[in-house]
Parts: sequence; structure tokens; C-alpha cells
Amino acid sequence: MSKNEVKVTVRMPRTLKRLMTEFVARDTHINESDLVRDSLREKIQRDAPDLYRALFIDKEAPKTPC
Repeated sequence: MSKNEVKVTVRMPRTLKRLMTEFVARDTHINESDLVRDSLREKIQRDAPDLYRALFIDKEAPKTPC
């Protein structure tokens, strides 16, 4: 784990965990953590696009000198 990463623990119903495991097996996600990260990004991008831009896009854009 890099110093820019944190560990998050979450409780969920067993049925949701089984569904998540099955979805990862059928989908292109590497593992459940990858699915969770991707799902959170998509949720934020859809429901709070201004926040998404501020956190992800603006930081990735190259800085141009004035």
C-alpha cells in the first residue's frame, strides 16, 4: 500500500457480497477492490460531476505556465 492509499472497511449483507463476487468473476474487474473503486468513481461522476472534476480531472490536467 502506498502512502497515498488508505484502507476502508465496509459492512454489507452476505447476499450483496455474493453478488459482488459473482459480478467480478463475470466482469473485467481484477478483484472486488477494483470494482468498489470503479463504482465509487462512476457514482461521484454521475451524481456530483463538479466534485468529480475537482478531484480527478483538474488534478490530472497538465499545468500551463502563465
